[in-house]
Amino acid sequence: MEDKTKELCESFIENRDIVKKVFSMESTLIYPIAANALTANGIKGDVDKLKACKKIINKNAGVLSYLKGDIAIPFAANLSTKEDPKAAFDKVVRYYNIIKRQFNRSQFSALLAILLSDIVQEDNIESVIERGKAIYTMIKDNHPFLTNDQTSVLAGMLAMSEKSNVELIDDMEKCYDLLKIKFSNKSSIHTVSHILSLTRGSAREKVEHMIDLYDMLKESGKKYGVYTELATLASVSILDDDLEKLRDTIIEIDDFLSKQKGYGLLGIDKKTRLMHATMLTADLYDTAQAAHIVASASALAMAAAQQATICIIIASSSEIAIID
Repeated sequence: MEDKTKELCESFIENRDIVKKVFSMESTLIYPIAANALTANGIKGDVDKLKACKKIINKNAGVLSYLKGDIAIPFAANLSTKEDPKAAFDKVVRYYNIIKRQFNRSQFSALLAILLSDIVQEDNIESVIERGKAIYTMIKDNHPFLTNDQTSVLAGMLAMSEKSNVELIDDMEKCYDLLKIKFSNKSSIHTVSHILSLTRGSAREKVEHMIDLYDMLKESGKKYGVYTELATLASVSILDDDLEKLRDTIIEIDDFLSKQKGYGLLGIDKKTRLMHATMLTADLYDTAQAAHIVASASALAMAAAQQATICIIIASSSEIAIID
C-alpha cells in the first residue's frame, strides 16, 4: 500500500473512533460518514472541538429542530472543520430558512442547507434553490413514485450544474433506462442516474464505465452492493479512465478495512465496507475540494453521492420524525 493511501486509511479509522467518543450509542453507519468529512479535508478530529460543535447545535437548533437527530453527527463534523463554527452554524440556519420556502421541512432539507452553505455564495442561494425546485418538479413528473424528500438534496446539487434543466433530465432518463438493463432496484438506479447526469459524456459511455468497474470488482471476488452503495460507485467510476487502477485501489483499501475493529465478523457488513473503501478511494482524487469550490463535474458528482448516502442512512433510521 502506498504511503498516501495508508495514511488516509489510518486517518479515517482514527477519525471514526474520535467521532464515536463524542457521539456514543449512535448508528454505526453514520460514524464513517462523519469521519470522512474530516478525513477528506485532511483534518484530524479534535474531541474538544467536536464537543463544542455538538453544544452549538444542541443550544441553538431548538428542541424540535431537524438540525438535530442523525444529521447532527455529520453536521458537527462539518462545523469542526471551520474556523468559526458558530458563524458557520448561523449560515446554515439562514440557508435552511430559504430552502423551507421551496421544499418540505425535513432532515433532508436541513442536510441540503449544510451542503450548500459550503459551496454556494449567500447572494446566489435563492436562485439555486428556485432552480433546484424546478428540477425536482421535472423529476417528479417523470418518476412520481420514486421522487420524495430525499430527492430534494440531489435536486439542489443538480441546480449547480452547467447543463440546462432539459439537458439534465434528458441525460438522467437515458442513464436510468440503461441502468435498468443491469440493475433491478429502481430507487438506487434513480439516484445513480441523477449523479451521472452531473458528469460529462454520453449516457451510454458513463453507464458502461460504471458497469465495467462493477463487473471488474465482482470478478476480483468483491461483490459490490446494488442498493444504497451504487451511488458511491457511480461517482468514483468517472474519476479515472484507468478502471484497473480504481479497482485495485478499492480492493486494497477494502482489505485494510477488513482488518480494522468494527469491520470484522461482528461489524459492518462486507458490502457497506466495500462502499466505504470506494468512498476513501474518491478522497485520494481530492474530490473533497468540492466542499469548497465546485471545480469539476466529477467533484460535484462525488459530493452528490456522499449526500445521497447520508440521506439513505437518515431514511433508514428508526428515530421518530420531528418537526421544525
